[in-house]
Amino acid sequence: MEVPGKFEVELLQNGWIRFVRGFLVIRIDGDYMERFFNMCRMHDIDLWGIRKEREQEKDICMCEAYAADFFKMPPLLKKTGTKARVIKKKGMPFYFPFIKKRIIFFAGVIICLALLNYVTDYVWAIEYVGNLQVSDDELSDFLEQESIHYGMKKDSINCEEKEKRLREAFPNVTWTSIYFEGTKLFVEIKENEKSEPVEITTRGTNIIANEAGTITSIVTRNGVPKVKAGDRVERGQLLVAGGVPVYDESQNIVNFQIYDADADIYIRTPIEYQCEINSGYPVMVYTGEHVRMGFAEIGGYHLDGMPLRDFFERNILKKENENLYETAVEKHQVVLLDNIYLPVYYGSIDRKEYYIKYFTYTEEEMKNKLSENFEKFISGLEQKGVQIVEKNVKMEKSSKGMELYGSLLVVKQTGETADIPVDTAPENETNQTEE
Repeated sequence: MEVPGKFEVELLQNGWIRFVRGFLVIRIDGDYMERFFNMCRMHDIDLWGIRKEREQEKDICMCEAYAADFFKMPPLLKKTGTKARVIKKKGMPFYFPFIKKRIIFFAGVIICLALLNYVTDYVWAIEYVGNLQVSDDELSDFLEQESIHYGMKKDSINCEEKEKRLREAFPNVTWTSIYFEGTKLFVEIKENEKSEPVEITTRGTNIIANEAGTITSIVTRNGVPKVKAGDRVERGQLLVAGGVPVYDESQNIVNFQIYDADADIYIRTPIEYQCEINSGYPVMVYTGEHVRMGFAEIGGYHLDGMPLRDFFERNILKKENENLYETAVEKHQVVLLDNIYLPVYYGSIDRKEYYIKYFTYTEEEMKNKLSENFEKFISGLEQKGVQIVEKNVKMEKSSKGMELYGSLLVVKQTGETADIPVDTAPENETNQTEE
């Protein structure tokens, strides 16, 4: 590396001084230019960068001088019969008029940079990475419990502590990483792909009937069946008991083993269906009035022109509008350099005007509509494994329109679990043995 000499250092220093003070590039023209330069030296007028040039078949000189020295030159120019003209202005003082004329622009730039520096200390976006078993909603609830939210300072979040709490809250999470990129908070996790064996605990439950009907079949895997095929049962009746008696050699009950009753039980039971349809029905009719307007949202303050437009129509144009509006909002967040999310949103509001018009079904249309609804109901039952044995349908006109009454006889799976009442099973079995 070459070390600059003393002359080069002085030249560099003088260059900075001249830039700060400001200087002029001057064109000198005349027959006695050498005499002019000598007189400038005698009067301590500093000139530099003097060079001779040829212009329009005559010799001229170009040089540089401070602005203050230029105003000392007129007497010397007059004595020597030379002319001087400023070609260019250089240096810091000559930039101030430019800055002064555009003070609002430069002030805005400075304020924007200051605000940008301020908002980058806060969290304005959160993204979850690697979660498959744990949903985004669950992670959002966790962050809410930990008081982590949009608009909080980044340095107020202890990432290592929150990572530990996250692993404690979700046992299937094996690795966590909480970090920042710009103003976005990333919550990255890895989940345990191997499913842990589920420990099955026995509570002790019975199976009771969901509805009244006749049992068509019963296959018991755990527990003691209390009914058989062909028995008539009522809603809430015990079908399979979870308490299995233990007998001694004399066939006396000495204890009970408690299980969770398990069985496939099918019952034949009636189902009632009723559906009503009004003869008049509403339809949205668009007027063709369509308004699309941009909006901005800064720091929770929403700015758009819709309220102003509505005010103008109501109070200036005296337009009375009782129609309704269908509104669709498209919203985007401002992002700088990929990961610097700002609390600034923009988008558009699309509003369509409509009104409600009522039409009337014909009798045939009402019948078709009721039949379609009934068929959908039947299809839903069949998808659940319900077998339709009989069905009776009746349609009647009503004051509002038309009603459909359906009576079905079906075979369906029945039974719901219920905890075994304390000491109920042993007492019942003991009483039956004594009798």
